[in-house]
Amino acid sequence: MFDKILHPFAVAVAWVWVKIHDFLVLLGFSSGSGVAWVISIVLLTIIVRILILPLFLKQIKSSRAMQAIQPEVKLLQEKYKGKTDQASRVKQSEETQALYKKYGVSPFASCLPLLVQLPILFAMYRAIYAVKDLAAGTYTYAGIEADRLGPITQELASSINGSTVFGVPLSHTITSGDGIAAIIVFVILIGAMMVLQFFSMRISMVRNMPPMDSNNPMMQSQKSMLYVMPLMYLFSGGFFQMGVIIYMVTAALWAIAQTYWTIKVMPTPGSSAYEELLKHRHDKYLEWAKPFFASYDEARSALPSAADDAQVLELNEKTFTEAAAQAKKLKVATDFPESMSPGEKVSILRNLASQEWTTLPDEVWMRTLRVAAEKAEERRNQQVKREQNKRLSREERQTKAQRQRAEEARKDSASDNPAGLSAEEIERRRQERRKARRKQNKKKGH
Repeated sequence: MFDKILHPFAVAVAWVWVKIHDFLVLLGFSSGSGVAWVISIVLLTIIVRILILPLFLKQIKSSRAMQAIQPEVKLLQEKYKGKTDQASRVKQSEETQALYKKYGVSPFASCLPLLVQLPILFAMYRAIYAVKDLAAGTYTYAGIEADRLGPITQELASSINGSTVFGVPLSHTITSGDGIAAIIVFVILIGAMMVLQFFSMRISMVRNMPPMDSNNPMMQSQKSMLYVMPLMYLFSGGFFQMGVIIYMVTAALWAIAQTYWTIKVMPTPGSSAYEELLKHRHDKYLEWAKPFFASYDEARSALPSAADDAQVLELNEKTFTEAAAQAKKLKVATDFPESMSPGEKVSILRNLASQEWTTLPDEVWMRTLRVAAEKAEERRNQQVKREQNKRLSREERQTKAQRQRAEEARKDSASDNPAGLSAEEIERRRQERRKARRKQNKKKGH
């Protein structure tokens, strides 16, 4: 069953592997057994890592967004604390998912790069594992004899199988019986995988993690992983073919380069690397923003005291257009909500030059700003609606009172003139009745 699931991935890997090898042959490498097959594995690893780079970036952005919304997540947890009934759990889950959607957060994004790499790693293992059997003519798939794996025929498999790394064929393992020299090569490469994995995780913990109490469960887990993950290679490395080990050593080298790039460009908030990047970008922003907004203040002051709104709006629009172009170069997000006026946008960029930064003004910061603006707009709309309701209620009361007075006047006119009284007498009697009603209402009130 597992073989059937992996087979399509193994065929896909085989095709990419062979095409890379064909490209190397076009560049002048030998078409038979040789270093081209080894280099093609290295290039295959790099291509895979480049293809999953968007997932890696999404993982980092989602992780940072998760940190940014933790206060709201905690408020939700407090709201439903102690409520264990099914309805409350469903409601909490719905509100949490709505919160993730609002901020563009995916709690599963951190798993995506690993989930993509594992099938490729297993497929690489199956493709290289098949090479030896294909070359010997004993390859089977799901219990059925087969003469090829995708583009890899028996002839091509023999060519791959003849390619070596320091004398060790690509399809051989440490237990293939190639002698002590081959065992030393395997030990060195497996040891390199362990060291590279440890170094990558260690540098990330030291430079790219916020300070935590040593008794913190997360800190304890990170420390455990630091030593457990490399040790896994010690036990699993003995089952890997030389080609798979080349794949994994290349992946480990890529991981170190990726870690350094992450620390430099997208560090974790609260880490030492993040604080360094925050200061660096803030200083660069001040170099430009201080003189720019000083010029803006002069231009604003130069406007006539009787300047109309159109003149101020024109200045703000021009200022924001220039400021946004420069801010983007300094990696400051400028895609403000459409509900904001040019003056409000200029004020925010101006404030960034007059206050200490506690967070990078990037996409996560802008998303939080947009959510805050949406909430403010919603509060304004609710306030307007309340005012409208009050005004309508007041108008309705006035209309009702007018109708009551008109009805009273009509009744008075119909009932108080049985003997053909004069208009003055009718009005006098009407006033007397009103006084009598007021006295009666006062008595009821007491």
